[in-house]
Amino acid sequence: MNDHDSDDENHLNEQQLEKLRGDLRAFHDYLQSRAAQNVAQFAYSIDGRTFHYEAPLSLPIPVGSYVQIATDDDQHYLGQIITKAVVKREGAELGLELDIQRDIFPEGVNMSSVTDRLRVSALEGTGVLLGTVTADSIAPTSNTDTFQTATLDRADAALVSRYLAGPRRNASLPIGQALYVDGDATVRLDAGGFNRHTFLCGQSGSGKTFSLGIVLEQLLLETDLRIIVVDPNSDFIGLDEPRPREEVNRFRSDPLSPEAYDELVERYREATDGLHVYRPKTVADEDDDVLRVRFGDLSRTEQGTVLELDPLDDREEFNTFWHVLDGLDDREYSWDEVQDAIAHNFTAEARQLGLRIENLGLADWDVWCSPGESSLVDTLDRSDWRCLVLDIGTLGSASEKRVVTNAVLTHLWRERNRRRPTLVVVDEAHNICPQEPADDLQAISTDTSVRIAAEGRKFGLYLLLSTQRPGKIHDNILSQCDNLLLMRMNSQSDLDHLSAILSHVPASLLDEATKFGLGETVLGGKFVQNPTFAKFEGRLSVEGGSDVPSTWAKRRE
Repeated sequence: MNDHDSDDENHLNEQQLEKLRGDLRAFHDYLQSRAAQNVAQFAYSIDGRTFHYEAPLSLPIPVGSYVQIATDDDQHYLGQIITKAVVKREGAELGLELDIQRDIFPEGVNMSSVTDRLRVSALEGTGVLLGTVTADSIAPTSNTDTFQTATLDRADAALVSRYLAGPRRNASLPIGQALYVDGDATVRLDAGGFNRHTFLCGQSGSGKTFSLGIVLEQLLLETDLRIIVVDPNSDFIGLDEPRPREEVNRFRSDPLSPEAYDELVERYREATDGLHVYRPKTVADEDDDVLRVRFGDLSRTEQGTVLELDPLDDREEFNTFWHVLDGLDDREYSWDEVQDAIAHNFTAEARQLGLRIENLGLADWDVWCSPGESSLVDTLDRSDWRCLVLDIGTLGSASEKRVVTNAVLTHLWRERNRRRPTLVVVDEAHNICPQEPADDLQAISTDTSVRIAAEGRKFGLYLLLSTQRPGKIHDNILSQCDNLLLMRMNSQSDLDHLSAILSHVPASLLDEATKFGLGETVLGGKFVQNPTFAKFEGRLSVEGGSDVPSTWAKRRE
């Protein structure tokens, strides 16, 4: 045999060897695929409250989704996936005999067989048992509802809808559809759950404002709860304005017919008959109420803070200011009356006080009532309103915004013994009750918010705080929130912070927020039976404060 023949034979052997490798790989992959398809799909429970499961990778059961569990003795349960992980297990060992006569191995290599062990990937994790399913009910489980083995599969929409609709004594607030369900399953909040403080969190672009509007609309439609909205971005100035049916239906999975839309609008107009939008006089329309307060509506501490007076460093001015206020007839004095009293005090300290006011530009603030004008606080004392939207976003300075907010919070706390149930909604709450206040005015609003969070419930004062920066909210307030609406959050540190303070939603469910799309949320607390994944839909009212349209980015023709 010459060298050319030897090269040809070696090349042929290499081709045969490569073909053998390919055949072995294909056979291995085929067996691996069959093994993955045959992964057991089962669950077991040792305490009747939770369950463990194993399932093939192909079973679509995201964290937070619902599953149906059936035992050998025909017991049926509804469960929810809490954790999920991919695991690899050792499978069967394969042994293949090779034809040594084919002479395809290099010289000196003798191989008559090969062995391989399959590694099978599967899902495993834990969940909670939500109830025992019968034809008539979904009843809570007990510690006797244990089982060694049961089949597990995705729950159908009808079963999930039965669970979400569950028996309730209070009004139900439909806010959207359940996630991870094949079909429609309406998610409803229990209105009675709003007698606890609520925290709404989502980064910019998550749909937080749209979703908060839906919650407020449903509270107006289905309850008699009074609502005050502190609106720093003018997002809710159109809360009493229904939008056209075509726009409403763009955000609904079940579009409204003309008749259904007209009926809904009529109900909503009745529900918002007592809704008042308060805006600064520079932007207020004829239908708006003017946003203003009397200087006398503020506490003495707040008044001194507005003037940036320190009781010790500015003791002469502070003492003069105190005596000026003592000389006024009653608490309902205006800023103009305070200025006039200072002007008629001819002491050197009063002159310094007047210069301070002039230098700070306090007299130019739009927020002050003139003598004889009504104040926002007057409205708070009345009983003929249902909802107040306070457009502080168009005020000229951060200090003016804080003055209005402090006037409202302080008055509500001062009058707490009247026990009038009121939901105080604060958007961009990190500017009202931060962990680290930036100035004395912010410290006052934080302290008042902490008091309301700790003791307000027994007086009928409930908070609904909305923010995109949960780590900036004062911990003593956040820890008092029994309800959570969490929307998309990409910051793991923020999610870890929430998990450390709020215990009513498992950390594994909170972590899903990094994957949420627009309007998607996980709900937890007193207004749902169990942590629930949903997508908000069906906003009726006009949303103000929207972003500038990106028409400048359109392709040129």
